[in-house]
Amino acid sequence: MGTATNVVVGVASLYIAPAGTAKPTLPTTAGATAWATPTSPWVPSGFTETGVTLNVDRKTGEIRVEEQSTPVLITPDTTDVTIDITFAEDTIANMQAAYGGGTITTTTASASTPGLSTLNLAEALTVVAIVFYGVNSFGFQRQVYIPSMVAAGKVKTEYLRMKSPRLYPATFTATCAMASIEIDDITAAVV
Repeated sequence: MGTATNVVVGVASLYIAPAGTAKPTLPTTAGATAWATPTSPWVPSGFTETGVTLNVDRKTGEIRVEEQSTPVLITPDTTDVTIDITFAEDTIANMQAAYGGGTITTTTASASTPGLSTLNLAEALTVVAIVFYGVNSFGFQRQVYIPSMVAAGKVKTEYLRMKSPRLYPATFTATCAMASIEIDDITAAVV
């Protein structure tokens, strides 16, 4: 029989920072069961349409011999680790993340010029670090940290009257060694 308390639902909060940014540190305050909200350079993604999806796609090779109908060995070939997210907040920062990078320039308002944020897209993909948080089966926090990812894929944003909000779907692909991807569960409060 299974354990009903191990069945967990709930949203995740995702943060983006420059590639290689250290993961947020563990809580140290007595009674703490969650990481502190990440601060700069971590930037929150805000609301999403579909939450955060972590995908691990392992491709393998099979070694077969004549004397056995099943493989005698299965070896790893390639692994794709991706995060799918659809940004629901229409911000220049979310556009930059979904489109794979670029440069944001901010102009301060003056007597003759309105305040302005400009995103200049770039040919090169920007490498970022991602951390996201969800609830684990202990009712505490889980942290997933990937130090190096790029957003590459088709982003379709519709500018329509009253049909749906303007969305920015993105797929981030890990560009780091598998061993550098960390998933941490808090299993008990700090004592």
